[in-house]
Amino acid sequence: MKKIVIYGAGAFGKSFYKALNGNVAFFIDDYTQEKYLYKKTIKKISQVDKDTPIYISILQHSKKIQESLRASGFTDIIGFTQAVKLMPSILKIISQNNYLWLVQDRDKMLNEEKLLAVKKLLKDEKSKSLLDQIIKLRSSLDIDNYIDPEGEEYFPSDVPILKNLTDINFIDCGAYIGDTIEALMQKTNSVKSTLSFEPDKENIHALQNELQKQKKEFPKTDFLLYPAGVYSKNSILKFANKGIASSANLDANAVDEVSVVSLDSTILYASPNYIKMDIEGAEYEALLGAKETLQKHKPNLAICLYHKPQDLWELPLLIQEIEPSYDMYIRVHEDMCLSTVLYCISRSRDV
Repeated sequence: MKKIVIYGAGAFGKSFYKALNGNVAFFIDDYTQEKYLYKKTIKKISQVDKDTPIYISILQHSKKIQESLRASGFTDIIGFTQAVKLMPSILKIISQNNYLWLVQDRDKMLNEEKLLAVKKLLKDEKSKSLLDQIIKLRSSLDIDNYIDPEGEEYFPSDVPILKNLTDINFIDCGAYIGDTIEALMQKTNSVKSTLSFEPDKENIHALQNELQKQKKEFPKTDFLLYPAGVYSKNSILKFANKGIASSANLDANAVDEVSVVSLDSTILYASPNYIKMDIEGAEYEALLGAKETLQKHKPNLAICLYHKPQDLWELPLLIQEIEPSYDMYIRVHEDMCLSTVLYCISRSRDV
């Protein structure tokens, strides 16, 4: 058997190596200073022959990486989705890292009674089927139950997330570098205002540039930025980066600090009608801090469900408790059930 080359020497690259039983020739990584991993050479892409069989272990942006490699002349590329399906043990190996929703303790990933209650809240058969498939995946960690990602994150074509909105007042919790706002502005010309919450200083700089660019193109829209995270109260919290992308979590023993605010205490007289939350596992607390906002304005919601195992049932049930007028949908937009998003559309809010 010809040895595989792994693109990416990070956390998933290590998991790929273990799942391939070490049958790896070398790693490719242009962004590390390390020369070896598991005694295997780490090469730059410029040092690699074009016919080398490459497994892409970069979870986010894997499709763009695959397209870039093909454009550069590489001919034997296995994308992330295809790669994980070729490694039956990969999910169990990744679970050893307690990665987001995927943890070693399977009991933590499932609560049958509460998941049944969530299923009753879902509006369409596709959402119910997806929830059943997620439950199968979590209970078995069998790659045969792997869920292929689909649809555009926060704007899936088969969920009417924007159809009942006219003048859109969008709140972006976890705005990152403004990619969601950029996508929103391409979707509709009905955006009245956007309010971005982002605590990371490096991201804020890129976010400011993106908002300035959007303002030039859409001068009638107000683009506002709040340099803080979103939580149940106004405070300073400590967090730790787990060393895997999209895996920064609150940790009282950590060194890094982040300012957080509640939406109820911050947006004041704003009238949001679409709120997105992708905030590294703080969604539950952030929803508690937005209780008055949800009850008063009944905004459409896009809430990430994948940062913690219990998010899959706790977040839908909390939203139902706060404001029971929502129709709920679930969609999976990225590999490994990342970007599993709960979409909520109110039945009782005026347009």
